[in-house]
Amino acid sequence: MILNHSLLKSVTNLFAGVMVALVMCALHTQAQTTPVPPSSAAAPDQRIGVDTSKVVKLTMADTIRLALENNRDIEVDRLSVQMNEFDLRGSRGAYDPVLNGTVYYDRRLVPATSVFAPGKTDNVIGTVRLNQRTAEGGSYELLFDNNRSTTQNPFNVLNPVYQSNLSFTYTQPIWRNRAIDAPRRQIKITKKRLDLSDSQFRQRAIEIIAQVQRAYWDLVFARRDREIKREAVQLALTQLESNQRRVDAGNLAPSDVISARVEVDRRSDEAEAALEAIQRAENGLKNLMLEPTKSDLWSSTIEPVEEPTVDSSASLPLGDAIKLAFQNRPELEQYRLRKDVNDIDVGYYHNQTKPQIDFFATYGTVGLAGGLRDQINPITAGNVALYQRVNLLSTMAGLQPIPPPAIDSALDPNLIGGYGQSLQNLLRNEFRAWRVGVNFNLPLRNRTAEAQYGRALAEGRQIDVQRQKMEQQVEIEVRNALQAADTSRRRVEAAKNSRINAELQYQSEVRKFDAGQSTNFLVLDRQNALSAARGRELKALTDYTKAVAELQRAVSTTLASNSIQLKNPTSD
Repeated sequence: MILNHSLLKSVTNLFAGVMVALVMCALHTQAQTTPVPPSSAAAPDQRIGVDTSKVVKLTMADTIRLALENNRDIEVDRLSVQMNEFDLRGSRGAYDPVLNGTVYYDRRLVPATSVFAPGKTDNVIGTVRLNQRTAEGGSYELLFDNNRSTTQNPFNVLNPVYQSNLSFTYTQPIWRNRAIDAPRRQIKITKKRLDLSDSQFRQRAIEIIAQVQRAYWDLVFARRDREIKREAVQLALTQLESNQRRVDAGNLAPSDVISARVEVDRRSDEAEAALEAIQRAENGLKNLMLEPTKSDLWSSTIEPVEEPTVDSSASLPLGDAIKLAFQNRPELEQYRLRKDVNDIDVGYYHNQTKPQIDFFATYGTVGLAGGLRDQINPITAGNVALYQRVNLLSTMAGLQPIPPPAIDSALDPNLIGGYGQSLQNLLRNEFRAWRVGVNFNLPLRNRTAEAQYGRALAEGRQIDVQRQKMEQQVEIEVRNALQAADTSRRRVEAAKNSRINAELQYQSEVRKFDAGQSTNFLVLDRQNALSAARGRELKALTDYTKAVAELQRAVSTTLASNSIQLKNPTSD
């Protein structure tokens, strides 16, 4: 039994040794027959919708300029500013003079039951009126009225009659609506809204520029990250080729070729994934700076010219940064403008709670002329027979006859004529009238105005609370941005030292491997460590540049830092 057990153990060991030898031979044969894959670093990029042969190099300034010219959000806010400019122009139209007139013909046939009834009348009436508000809250009206009338009334000496009237009326509020009224309130509010839309436009521009900066550095990172990953692939290929030569020389186990090939495939996969990251980063940047499908740059490769660097002058003391942010942030400026609008409402609604007392004065002059009627009125006609009999008796008595009274003996000669004579009489200013007085409107209760006034006061307090909340938020953003910039700067220094040490470590490991004192696993591990260190340095640099851009946005120095001047809306 003991003998059989020993024999079985010997056979088993022999079988295992044969199997190991067969496996090693297979691995050695495969290592010799399997070719080393070509370098993926030389393979052309395959990108959807992008011609890689068309390369457009852009600086940060060029990218920001394109974004400000073509970004749709910027265009929306720019149009909002223009709309508010038109609103301001429209609100000033309340002080435009208004000229209106009426001309019409009027004929009336009235049943006559008396000799004094006019019977049929014909009138041609023309009226011109000019109205305008004044900047002091008053208003005036200039009225010019004309009437040509004809009548069958036999008692009218003049027929037709031309009558002209010219009057001027001025009304001035002396309590309510004196300091401010609805048109002046609207103009003041529209001016503030124009300033508000301009501030919102600048805020949007700053936000877009910050987004462009982040997208630009994201693209820089994606392109450089792929270069690092392709360099890692090249290192793995170099190691694979070295291992293949050593296996061919019998100095290295064939399994090291397999492990090197696995590492090449893994890093190639990461490099391909990095290409997709480039595509996404580039599309994100194009979306911010190009018009939709209207630019050849959509099919071009964007190559950023600038590289991330550390700028030690970008840091600010906390107190100065917060003070700068409070002075420059458009959000805080918008709260100040909202408070100005609220102050206008408070003043207006407080004014509306007062009684309305308006002073008015009117001055007018009248002109009149007409043609003499050639008919005798009934009263005069009834005296004709009497005059004839008296004159007959007077003649018989040797007396002079009594002349009949003239129809126009009581008329001013200046009243006889046509429309021109009527205008002359109007300008002579002999027939005039004037009136001075006061209109008042005293509501027994004015709950509407009182409620609006109270609401405006409450809204002002609400704006103050919201502004304080925004100031707190701005201070938090400044603190976070300063911390992020400082931390990123120190991360860059640490990552740089880590990358230098990783390079030294890798070079040392390669020398040890060449001397037979290290293994393929350690060399590949040092390569991975070097690639990771390069990636961390790149990430730290990119994060630093993005942190500086965020700090500029937080203290609202983005426009000045990039030498950008936005055109302010002009108003009359």
